[in-house]
Amino acid sequence: MVYDFKLTFIGYATFIPDNTDYDLAGAPKSWARIPALRHALTKYPHSTYFWYLDQHALIMNPDLKLESHIMNPNKLESLLIKNQPVVPPDSVIKTFPNLKGSQIDFVITQDKDGLAPASIVLRRGEWTKFFLDTWFDPLYRSYNFQKADTHALVSSLFTVLLV
Repeated sequence: MVYDFKLTFIGYATFIPDNTDYDLAGAPKSWARIPALRHALTKYPHSTYFWYLDQHALIMNPDLKLESHIMNPNKLESLLIKNQPVVPPDSVIKTFPNLKGSQIDFVITQDKDGLAPASIVLRRGEWTKFFLDTWFDPLYRSYNFQKADTHALVSSLFTVLLV
């Protein structure tokens, strides 16, 4: 069952799918975030940004706008971690040193364990669709990664960045 309602904030919508809404072919439930994001891309064709928050997220200041506080190109450039290992501490693949904020379609946080997909921001576009399709590929779901979709995220990012 998908819950869909409008927030009181003008211009924003909340889309709350249930992980049973998607066929995961036996993969762990955490994989549902990926088809849910693809579903949101289809359901809201005029939206520019899609912000995935897991059930443990807490928004501390709802007055801040995603477009200006995070996704503004100048703000993004000031927050970028440039020329650093993608998988800390010593990955040979590093973040781009010369990336511009206007070129960013995917924002994710990281914590002490690496990439933390509990909060993801995607900008609508062909790259985003390709990335989500790559991440949800049946081959990745069959690998039985220790942290399921989180570890597959790293592999699919490498695949997408190398294409």
